[in-house]
Amino acid sequence: MIKKILLGMMLISLFQISCNSKPSLSAKPKLVVVLVVDQMHPDLLTRFDALYTGGFRWLIDHGTWFTNTHHEHGYTATGPGHFVIGSGRYPGPNGMMGNIFYDPILEKKVNCVEDPNAKVIENTGDARSYSRYTNTALSDWIKASDSLSKVYSIAGKDRSAVLMGGQKPDLAVYYNYDGQFITSDYYTNKNPKWLTNFNTNLDIASFKDSLWTRSLDTSLYLTYARPDFFDGEVDEYLTDPYSPTFPIGIDSSKEAKTYFMGRPWFERSILDLANVLVQAESLGQDEHSDLLFIGFSAMDWMIHDYGPFSQEIMDAMIKLDGYLGNFINRLDQEIGLENIQFILTADHGGLPLPEYLQEQGIEAGRYNKEEIEEAKEWIEDEIEERYGKDLFTRSGLQYFLNDENIKKAEVNPDSIVAIMKKYLLKIDGIAQVFTPNDVINGDQNNPIISRYMNMLHPIMSPDVFSIPEKNWVYRTFRGTSHGAPYDYDTHVPLLFSHENNACQENDTKIETVDIAPTIAKILNVAYPDLIDGKPILIDFKLD
Repeated sequence: MIKKILLGMMLISLFQISCNSKPSLSAKPKLVVVLVVDQMHPDLLTRFDALYTGGFRWLIDHGTWFTNTHHEHGYTATGPGHFVIGSGRYPGPNGMMGNIFYDPILEKKVNCVEDPNAKVIENTGDARSYSRYTNTALSDWIKASDSLSKVYSIAGKDRSAVLMGGQKPDLAVYYNYDGQFITSDYYTNKNPKWLTNFNTNLDIASFKDSLWTRSLDTSLYLTYARPDFFDGEVDEYLTDPYSPTFPIGIDSSKEAKTYFMGRPWFERSILDLANVLVQAESLGQDEHSDLLFIGFSAMDWMIHDYGPFSQEIMDAMIKLDGYLGNFINRLDQEIGLENIQFILTADHGGLPLPEYLQEQGIEAGRYNKEEIEEAKEWIEDEIEERYGKDLFTRSGLQYFLNDENIKKAEVNPDSIVAIMKKYLLKIDGIAQVFTPNDVINGDQNNPIISRYMNMLHPIMSPDVFSIPEKNWVYRTFRGTSHGAPYDYDTHVPLLFSHENNACQENDTKIETVDIAPTIAKILNVAYPDLIDGKPILIDFKLD
């Protein structure tokens, strides 16, 4: 019965939170802090509401919670989500097609924030930047309004930090999986001293001896989460025999610096870095409003491994609540919370483990690798046999037609598309196969169609792509995922929290493209007319 109640809470999103009423915001903030948790369905806040005593407790008690907030794009992944939050624009029309995607112009796969002209500053890793995108973002609007305002963006993932930061932040900082937080010469020619010192003192090797254990009494985890041992979870520690249970460490054969971002301690380090940055750069200390983006990337890794109903994720959220509480208390001492506007949201939601859904009597599943490979072979063989070679490029389950070769072969492209659709639909777990024209000519009142409209680009979009069945994941062995156009992946929390804000819930339909223009309005900053979002009507009394 407990399991069914918990699942119901997630799937229908019952927002029942405790609030302490206070007056509304009355002055333009000196600092805006945008907190983005990677892969957080709103249920991860509501389900543990009674247990939070730190940062989540403060944000809820001082927050206006928009309970009906969704990403309105079809491919719900880290890159598109952070792009939308930072820019107020839908991803597809601006060339943001995913985390790693095939670029038909370059004729190769690309990372969404790769920059072949950039170099990492004073460290190892991949140089990243916003150079692939021509649109402005919130950071650029703020800088255009006041050149003395400061904008920083930090996260574990490179794409999270870069895409929130926009074209012209003072700095975007991300983790290199080699024990350091880095940036590129797109942003600066020299690392700030505070970043060098932070890396020097970061001693990630010491975590090799650390064990991830529960923060609360074991009985509470059985009340709020499912049993610790659950088939379908990833087991990365002491894997023989299969034992995905507490305690969790890092095997002696593995590098701590590689697995560090898969543990809750990583989020504490991100907040430690944020605190160092705030102090060193004197954020929020004058009348020039500053902006700080903080991306919590470790949560995504952990939820992928264990699923949102696991004891591990319950504990990770409890720990993050404590880390956030300490961070907010430090900001209170340094700046004063009356001078800070907080925003909490997520880049996408996520799906429970298919095995857990099946246990609850819900149809769910995993793609079968052999079926996928077989379908690919059928497609390639039939097209080659009937029409010739080199007529398309495949990237995963996406297909790009080679228009020039198809024209030379005097082949109707619809015939090739028909073959692709025929075999892709034979794969268990694929619900529909679309072309851009199917989306454009589809029912725009259908959320799947309308969300994929916001992923279309005239050049970058694949010519054929697949839509999964509800509750199916691409992970074929263990763990869970996201990326679908369904509400469980699009629905995210959105709280605007302030020391003097009244705690309240608002069920107005909100899109995540609305976040950036809302922040701009709070800061009295102009934003472009052609962005996709619009300011949210919040009961804030601005001077």
